[in-house]
Amino acid sequence: MAPNTLASTSSMPVSASAAHRTTRDRRAVLILLIAVALYNGAYLVSWALSSPQPAFGDFFGLWSFGKFAALSGAGIYDPVALARYQQTLDPALGGGGFPYPYPPTFLLVLIPLGMLALPVAYVCWISVTFALYGLATLGRDWRSLSGLALLAAPTTLINAITGQNGFLSAALLIGGLRLLARHPVIAGSLLGLLAYKPQFVLLMPVVLLASRNWRAILSAVAMTAIVGVVTSAAIDPLIWLQWITGFPSYQAQLGANQASLDHMMPTVIAGLHALGAPPPVGVVIQLVLSCSIVVMVWDAWRRGMTDQAIALVAVGSVLATPYAMIYDMPMVAAGIAIHWKARSDAGEPIAPLEIGLVIALSACLLAMIGHSVPLAAPLLLTLLALSIGGMFDRSGRTAPALNVLPPAAG
Repeated sequence: MAPNTLASTSSMPVSASAAHRTTRDRRAVLILLIAVALYNGAYLVSWALSSPQPAFGDFFGLWSFGKFAALSGAGIYDPVALARYQQTLDPALGGGGFPYPYPPTFLLVLIPLGMLALPVAYVCWISVTFALYGLATLGRDWRSLSGLALLAAPTTLINAITGQNGFLSAALLIGGLRLLARHPVIAGSLLGLLAYKPQFVLLMPVVLLASRNWRAILSAVAMTAIVGVVTSAAIDPLIWLQWITGFPSYQAQLGANQASLDHMMPTVIAGLHALGAPPPVGVVIQLVLSCSIVVMVWDAWRRGMTDQAIALVAVGSVLATPYAMIYDMPMVAAGIAIHWKARSDAGEPIAPLEIGLVIALSACLLAMIGHSVPLAAPLLLTLLALSIGGMFDRSGRTAPALNVLPPAAG
């Protein structure tokens, strides 16, 4: 028998063994993700049946905003009148309420929700925004291991419990970034709609200028202007003026209640505040971190649009802003899912450090629901951003980028 034949024969059991291990590992991951997803579902049902106050968590606030705006227009920015109305909807609120801090554009989504019964509105809100989130993140591959991972992620459970807008924000951010190269006008429109949460558009000028995507820039500006005009025409001509003049009082109210929010904010400035650091120290450190993220994102997007660059923006968007909540973290989960799926599809290993950081971050976010863990989340997010950027892997910085798409010039 020829030596080449011997070599080929001897390698067959090794290949079969490796394939068997891969199949076994995927099966184990699948079983684990199904178990976690079922746990999340059971937890959500038990939470709903426990009669939380207010019913359906923060979503009660979103629902009440839509109902009140349909009646009072720009009066939505009167916190006293809004709280009084919310107490008529749920007397259990006592003397409290939910102020409306968002730009007027968000009301175009909330007013239709306010026309529905609260339980129906909650189910529609969570199911539709999660579907958009999964589609923006994975596209046609949503029925995959990565799709199940999104469903099982702690960020999904947290956003479902709060009834907040984390899925919607992630869908607009990730969907806009993924469409930039091939459909810049649609991508810019999505990123323009993301302006309903201004703190998460801080990195968008960096991305669009670094990738020289002028059509997306024009589209984002045009969409923002169009939605602004539509809001004024449909709700109240004075609503933008009311938002601008009322924002300082909301900021003052937020500052007065900052201590009660610190444990739910995965930001550097909130962590330092929880530790008792003077406010100027928090501002300076937050600014340094934000500038560092800007440099990393600029460098990544100058080299082209990759899954790695998208993941870096998803993680960096939370790090760069001084105001983010744990329910805003689905965008981070989406970025990780995109990055890991790209590596897996290319046959590249996922860095063990990143796996450890994601597990630690998941545990940290769940703990933050009811406990203070100062600076743990921003530290883990920073390390995760550095790992995605290849700072801990010299070979990763010289290896070909995964799924590279050229910048869409013009």
